[in-house]
Order: sequence, then C-alpha cells, then structure tokens
Amino acid sequence: MVITNNKKPRFCMGNTLTKEELFSALCEAAGYMKAVCGVGNNATHMVMLEALDHIRLCKAYRQEVKRSFKQAIEEWHVYERRLWGETHFQMFCVADMPEKMRRKYGDITDREYYDYWSATGCAAYEQTRPLITSLQNKYRKSLERHGYDRDTAHLAWGMTAMTALVLAGTLYDDTLTACVRDLRIPKEVMQMVFGQLSPHPIRSKWQRSMSLLIKDNYELLPDEQRDIDLGVQQLSEKWRDPQLQSDSILATVQDYPEVFRDKKTQQKVISQVKGN
Repeated sequence: MVITNNKKPRFCMGNTLTKEELFSALCEAAGYMKAVCGVGNNATHMVMLEALDHIRLCKAYRQEVKRSFKQAIEEWHVYERRLWGETHFQMFCVADMPEKMRRKYGDITDREYYDYWSATGCAAYEQTRPLITSLQNKYRKSLERHGYDRDTAHLAWGMTAMTALVLAGTLYDDTLTACVRDLRIPKEVMQMVFGQLSPHPIRSKWQRSMSLLIKDNYELLPDEQRDIDLGVQQLSEKWRDPQLQSDSILATVQDYPEVFRDKKTQQKVISQVKGN
C-alpha cells in the first residue's frame, strides 16, 4: 500500500503512535485487509455473478427489478474502479511499490495487478463451492416449503448471494476492528484508508433488488433459520481460515505466471507462500 503525499491521514489526539509507526502499522494492516477481503469480497463476486445468471431467468426479472439488479452490479464496478484507480490511498499502484516488491513483477498495469489480487477470491470460491451450493439448496427447500412453486432454484441463488455479501461485510468489519485493536490504529484512520474495500454499499443495492424480486413477507421458520445459520457458520469459518487464504494465494500465483518478472521469480514466490 502507498499513501500519497497529496492526502495524508489526520491523526487523532491521544494516538500513541508516531507518524512513522502509524505508517508501518498501516502497511501491516494492508496485508491483513487485502488477504481477508481478497477472499471474502471476490469469492462473493463470483456468487453474485452465478446468482445473476439465475435471476435473469426469473419471470419477475423485468422493469424495476431488472433496473435494480443492474444498479447493484454497477455498484460493484464502482467499487472496482475505486480500488485500482484510487489516488490517495493506493493498494494496487505498481509504480509506487517499494523497489523490493516491484522487482517481483513484470511489466503489468495497476488493473492487471488488481485482477491478480481479485483472482484469489475465484480460487476460494472454487474451494468452497460445495458449501455455497449447500446454502442455495437450503434456501430452495425453504422457498418450496413456503409455497413458492416458480423459480425457486433461481430465487435461492439470489438469497445465497445476499448471504455471501453479508458475510463479506462481516469479514471486512471484523478485520478492520482487529487492526484497530491489535495495531493501535485509530478507527477513523482505518476507515479512511480501507473504506474502499467495504462491500456494504453493494450489499445494500443487492438487498433492495431482492426485496423487489421477492415481495411477499417471506421469513425463515426457526428450524430453517438454524439450518441456514449452520451453513453460514461453516462458510464463514472456511473463508476466515488462514490456510484457505494461503491456498488461494498459492493457486493464483501458479495460475498467473505472466504477472511475474520471470519463471524463477514465480517459483520463489510459490516457495514463500508454501513456507519453504
């Protein structure tokens, strides 16, 4: 992460860190935030895309519903452009990388570096897809139990994406809170620097879209809620697992040889991820 000189964070009164210590802590926080959100946000994006393929097949996908889902997807694109085009708190700026880190990579753009990072979520999605499809099936059965006889599988994918967005937001919030606690970074500084990683605006747009798609007062019964909560807990534990994060990074390093300076450098990074 690079903090440019044209906008430095304001330090709150009573902060026990010097500016140098705070900068070092922010760099460490960037590693945590990018690892966790790299999995949570980007795996969620894959769920959203799969859900949208199903939602487009629903009879109700027209007019206001269609416009609303388009707005939700545009919110994701806004989030992406903000991340790789950020000018003040840059986490994906190749030119401003420390020289030691820059030497690892070839002639890549900021967008290519962002795409490489986001691919860790694709790897995590593939590894946890059985848990995701299990959640979708739980929602499908619940919809059928509540008398829905049309588009239940498609609607269930929309609800699964909603659940993934809520989970991604929780992962973001919990990691930010942990950095405030463990690295002594003021909360307002964390929010200023890393707010660009927040999936909450996307979740809000998707939630509105789902409320238009399923207009009835549909509520989970207690036994359904317990069953789905268990599925969410399992997915949450998996997405939080440092081993999954490491495995996802490893898979991405192996799948993206073109971002590295040469084959030897790629193999060195693979060894570092493996802990060799």
